[in-house]
Amino acid sequence: MCFMIISTIVYFPVVYFMIVVLKNYSLTFKTIYKIWSWSICIAVGIVPRIKNKNFLPKDSNFVIISNHSSQLDIVVPYTRLNSYFAFLAKEELKNAPLFRTNFRGMNITVNRKDMISGAGALKECAQKLDEGANLLIFPEGTRSRTAPIMKPFKAGPFKLAVENQVPIVPLVFLDNYKRLQGGNMWFGKCGPGQSRMVVLKPIPTKGLEKKDISQLMHDAHQSMESFLRSNIKDYPKKG
Repeated sequence: MCFMIISTIVYFPVVYFMIVVLKNYSLTFKTIYKIWSWSICIAVGIVPRIKNKNFLPKDSNFVIISNHSSQLDIVVPYTRLNSYFAFLAKEELKNAPLFRTNFRGMNITVNRKDMISGAGALKECAQKLDEGANLLIFPEGTRSRTAPIMKPFKAGPFKLAVENQVPIVPLVFLDNYKRLQGGNMWFGKCGPGQSRMVVLKPIPTKGLEKKDISQLMHDAHQSMESFLRSNIKDYPKKG
């Protein structure tokens, strides 16, 4: 996956200018990020596909939740989702050379072991929603090392959606765990093929309260797991 490193270096000056100087995140998303993500997919032979794109809400912004099976989950959404969204990612990326620029207002990071950092990240996420942006969050908190099986969900994205009364949109990746094996974006075994994203029906949060968050998490996890089980032939059986 050396191409990822090379392409990131090539686009860095433009990314820096648009994010740090112009602070035009939406334009950066619609131009540079799309070119960057498509160039990686084309170079590797990955064909991104999306199904049920019409399920994405048009009358409000929203919180996308997706299974996290591979580092490709960070690249592929940019190819097919057209409305600007901000990622909530682990804090380590903020300190990585080249990548730190992408988190200067464009995206949000969180220290998963620090409750204060978590509260601050949710506050930044709420601000992004107020500004009209969408969010993409991995509710498992980190990549599942038993993918395609999902880890349990964390409450953060559901709390955020309920407090801001915006819908939750489940997004399921069906192939990324096979396309980039081992989960390491830079040195993992990567192979060509399709990368399917499927948008599931949005889950409304209007009228929901804090007491409803646990059930909301459970329902979302069940819905996504059921879809994975029905659409991946080698998905492990229960028990």
